[in-house]
Amino acid sequence: MKKLFTVGQVCKCCGISRSTILRMEDRGLLSPARVDENTGYRYYDIYNITKILHIQMFLSMGLTYDDAYSYYASSGKSPELLTALESRLALLTRAYEEMKLRMDDKQHLQMEIITLPENVCYQKEFKGASQDDKYRDMYNLFGEAVEKGYRPLISERLFVINNNDLSAKKGENTYICCVPLEPSCADEHTVFYPSCTAFSMLCYGNYQAISKAHAEFDEKIRSLGLKPTGHTRGIGIVSGYTGKEFSQEKYVSRLVVPIEDLDKGKIDRLSRSGLLISSTLQSSQS
Repeated sequence: MKKLFTVGQVCKCCGISRSTILRMEDRGLLSPARVDENTGYRYYDIYNITKILHIQMFLSMGLTYDDAYSYYASSGKSPELLTALESRLALLTRAYEEMKLRMDDKQHLQMEIITLPENVCYQKEFKGASQDDKYRDMYNLFGEAVEKGYRPLISERLFVINNNDLSAKKGENTYICCVPLEPSCADEHTVFYPSCTAFSMLCYGNYQAISKAHAEFDEKIRSLGLKPTGHTRGIGIVSGYTGKEFSQEKYVSRLVVPIEDLDKGKIDRLSRSGLLISSTLQSSQS
């Protein structure tokens, strides 16, 4: 006879509440192995318990009940879930890269070919002569976005697009400060940036370090024979939402420039050369 377990036993085994089990049932994720017709008591088997643990694993990875349902409904071959997992993996990779950079205390971690996600941004153009100017303008723009009721996209960093405006005064640069938003915030005051291939370099240190890194970044683009299709972006201004907890000496920023798409053969050759690695920088919009 198949071994069955009570709700209380399952709750204790899996570390969850009865309401969580019922929630899984309501979402079509779980069916009791047996329901007593007289008492209405539910009983669960080993397969139920292992499935609950599997669903908990999905939730611990930042996925949703809907993602789990998609997984089981497709026999584990859900394109939507694969995309969600790729997004989570990209976020974890970025967090790992930044923490390792701080631990190693090195200026540059790596250069790589990435895929920038599409973004809806609240943005404005400014003029200034220093990184401090960009910091101030981005700080103010972020506050303006909050006042207007926009929802910043938690998976993406604030970024600055450096415009090479020849009409600017000597020593003064023009740049666009951008605040990525939740897609639902798109309106007539926001700008859409499509997904694109880009060349990237991580930078460690205060914003003066970013200025020094630009020269090396530009030289690497030329030496690799990459063809830019847009202006350089500085991602992570205002320390990626960390507030005042990190000193400026511990900031990690990313320089990226959109480039023409590369065929897989060229990316593989560059990767094998040790000059860069290929990765995906995706946003999570679930």
